[in-house]
Amino acid sequence: MHRSTSGARRACAVGTTIALIGLTTGLGLVTATAASADEISDPTTSVSAPADPTAPTDPTAPADGTPAPDDAQPTAPASTEPAAPASTEPAAAAPTAPATPRPTKPTAPSSSAPTADASAPAAARIAAEIVGDAKVGSVLRVDTADITGPYAYAWSVGDGPTVSTTPSFPVTNAEIGSTITVVVTGADDVTAEATTAAVTEDVTFGGDTTSSDEPLVIDTTAGTTFAQSFAVTAGSGDVTYSVGYSDPEWSDPTDPDDQPESYLPDGVELDPATGLLSGMSTSASYYDFTVVASNGTSTATQYVEVVVSPDAAIGVLASALDTSPQDLFQDGRPATAWIILPDGSISTVHFPGDDAVEPTFEDGGQPTVPQGQSLWISGSAIDRFGNLTEEWEDGETFPSPTITSDHATDVIALDEDTFSTKVTFPHASEHRLTVAQDDVSVSFPVTVVPTPAVVPAATAPVFPVAAAPIASAPTAGRQLAYTGSDTTDALPWALAMLLAGAGLVGVRVMRRRTQR
Repeated sequence: MHRSTSGARRACAVGTTIALIGLTTGLGLVTATAASADEISDPTTSVSAPADPTAPTDPTAPADGTPAPDDAQPTAPASTEPAAPASTEPAAAAPTAPATPRPTKPTAPSSSAPTADASAPAAARIAAEIVGDAKVGSVLRVDTADITGPYAYAWSVGDGPTVSTTPSFPVTNAEIGSTITVVVTGADDVTAEATTAAVTEDVTFGGDTTSSDEPLVIDTTAGTTFAQSFAVTAGSGDVTYSVGYSDPEWSDPTDPDDQPESYLPDGVELDPATGLLSGMSTSASYYDFTVVASNGTSTATQYVEVVVSPDAAIGVLASALDTSPQDLFQDGRPATAWIILPDGSISTVHFPGDDAVEPTFEDGGQPTVPQGQSLWISGSAIDRFGNLTEEWEDGETFPSPTITSDHATDVIALDEDTFSTKVTFPHASEHRLTVAQDDVSVSFPVTVVPTPAVVPAATAPVFPVAAAPIASAPTAGRQLAYTGSDTTDALPWALAMLLAGAGLVGVRVMRRRTQR
């Protein structure tokens, strides 16, 4: 605020004195108070009551205005100016001690008196605040609401000299780790000072912005080592890196098997100190996740998709099923499947007919089918790690292999509903089927069991009464015609797709055999 002139303060002091004299006169009091301003220091300006004429005068009373000892009547201090009488009536009360100047300013009863002590230090009456984050790229300014303008600014870095006198201060890389101080001086020469915390820099990956729909794509091949650095291009302090969810809405952090690291390809790791993503995966697939960089005060997220493509095809993984994949688990009927590995070895899978019971695996075996019945054949070219080499995009038809037989009489037809090939065997004998795709193939034998011979009815006597046992013959083993119901049941379709792709059942068997 603006300070008052000495003349104005003197006028206020005189006005206060007159008001106090008038007040004591009206009340019939003898006490008088000397008003003073903070620049008035003359102790001779005082007011005292007249001496009692009936009281004796003590010639030994001190002249400096101090009270006389014991019961002696005090004498008013000497003054170069006559003091105004406090009352026209003689005092009847006890003697009043002479008034002495007070070292501090009394509270003014008038609204025109100053409301603040002008002698107080300026720093105690003002404040300043730096607005803005102490980060690289921010522009700092000062809130000077408590200081009278115009203003002068002095910005400094750390304990250094003034580097700027402008109202604002842009923070750059040069200030990382240092504090920034500003001293503001107002029009009345009062100052205020404020200092920031140590300057930091937000971490950022730089380059194009990524998202869940448009991630950074890294292409690699199964069995090939790769490395990709995710070190931030900007950021201060200790930066750490971690793996995050690409789509948190489809994740469950409370599930121990659904942690962010589980979205990395098998055999690939992220270094938390350097941000290096490296390793070798043998599982061909698409892997979506995020790399998160943090320096404790800021974070940056990079959306990533690693595409692991299959290696070169080394053979065909085939399967044969003695019932339509659509009919698996229908009416509790058991089924048998055979998995043929690229080297021609065979494993047998027994489906118990109950979807609540896991299938069992058996090394060895050979596809077997009654004469006139069919097998459903599937297959796909695979690489050395068991990955299917033929890509199958959503909405596209599964790439079916080519099936041939060494018997021209075998009926071979593509079953588009099950993505498999139906082979019917009219003649009983040893057959050999070949499954080919992507310039590789595998062959395996099929045993077609002849139909048991039917004894001619003429060899037995025929009597009318014999018709009753025939009519009551057991019907075990007979099935109603397939009506197509429950074709969308999830489990049969999932197993059908598994077998149609020469899928995971065969891969698991092959990997289990490889690990032995």
